Amino acid sequence: LSGMKLLIIRPEPGASASAARAKAAGFEPLLLPFFAASARDWVARDPARYDALLLTSANAVRHAGPGLETLRALPAYCVGTNTADAARAAGLAVAFIGGTDADEAVAAAVAGGQGRLLWLAGADHRAITPPPEAHIDTAIVYASDALPMPPQAAQIITSVDAVALHSARAAAAFGETVDRYGLERRRFIIAAFSPAIAAAAGTGWRDIAIADTPSDSALLSALAARGRDA
Repeated sequence: LSGMKLLIIRPEPGASASAARAKAAGFEPLLLPFFAASARDWVARDPARYDALLLTSANAVRHAGPGLETLRALPAYCVGTNTADAARAAGLAVAFIGGTDADEAVAAAVAGGQGRLLWLAGADHRAITPPPEAHIDTAIVYASDALPMPPQAAQIITSVDAVALHSARAAAAFGETVDRYGLERRRFIIAAFSPAIAAAAGTGWRDIAIADTPSDSALLSALAARGRDA
């Protein structure tokens, strides 16, 4: 494990935060963000129409802007500790932290009698089919736009042992980039936040590490275990 080079491709500021956690855990992180998150214009909804907020990404909190102030009284149902931490930092009351996906958070809200949800989401998001007891409105508050690859991108990617994948879109993009540069997939270990994210990267990797929960600490622990087994 000592000195394992780990590529971080998520958008900033999450990329630097993940790199700091990786370094503290004994990895050698390299940053190559594939995307940049930015705010999108949106109109804050009437909070009286909802019981709670659904938050599946810390970027939604970071980029929601002044509209978030209008919704501050609503409890937040979050996916992942990173999202929950961002919500608390923004002054929101976190009612639930899910360890798998949005469906778990929605189920928790329904179980708590809070089925009218406002989802602050990114432009690229997985559709949610709510249970009959729930109603979800979606507000697009940010988007992650692809960044051009720097000239040294292939050299950076080739130099690493593993890559951290925080989203299905990032996983698919990493697989496509490796193939485009003509690199061998079996060179790399992929470390993903969930089985669905790992699946989005495709097959042919040297090994796959999947976090028990969508957090950097769980991802790094899973990767460390795979690294020791390799």
